[in-house]
Amino acid sequence: MKKCPVCGVSVKVENLERHVGNQHPHETVDLDRVLTAGERRAARGKSPTRPAVTTRGIAVISTVVIVVALLFAIAVLNPFRGTGPGVGQYAPEFTVPTSAGGEVTLSTYRGTPVLLEFMDVDCGACQQEAGVLRYVHENYSASVEFLSVSVDFVGEADTLDRIQAFRTSHGTPWTHALDRDRVARNAYGVYSTPTTFFLDRNGVVVHMIRGSAPGGVDAYGEWLDKAIRA
Repeated sequence: MKKCPVCGVSVKVENLERHVGNQHPHETVDLDRVLTAGERRAARGKSPTRPAVTTRGIAVISTVVIVVALLFAIAVLNPFRGTGPGVGQYAPEFTVPTSAGGEVTLSTYRGTPVLLEFMDVDCGACQQEAGVLRYVHENYSASVEFLSVSVDFVGEADTLDRIQAFRTSHGTPWTHALDRDRVARNAYGVYSTPTTFFLDRNGVVVHMIRGSAPGGVDAYGEWLDKAIRA
């Protein structure tokens, strides 16, 4: 240890020069006079040296930076995520098994507007939305077809029996089905549930909602009315 010639604070010999420069930048101190030759040699021996970066090291660092940048871009943009049909485009055709038995093909609803919901039995938001949709169905079932298709994202694997139990327990009497082979899920670019499409009588998408409808019953009513008028 060595006392600072300016403030008198005890400082490690190897840190004295840094201390003077940081704490007393305006003072002129000749450290050669403050330190003995032996202390100067000891300070130089203990001074940390910056590790040399080899060419291989630079290459490794560059590779890591590039990989991290690519992973970030994939997380943000997700080029593997389907986009699905946009507003004004025809809804892709599909045929899926229903929970009540048999199959349903989307085009059989042609001539009538459709509320097409992609859901999951174990999805909490879907369970909450079921009550909202039940009320909407009561008011629009005379003029709109409702179809809920499980795409099975979370929890236990959905089966037709589980979907039928969901339909019964939530009092949602319209057709429920299972997208076993992910054909509908991929065609519509569904990556979260619920995802809901509003189709006009010609099978053209007039609106789409990801997640719960922000305006609840009123939001569903607004877009179903538009689908009916189209």
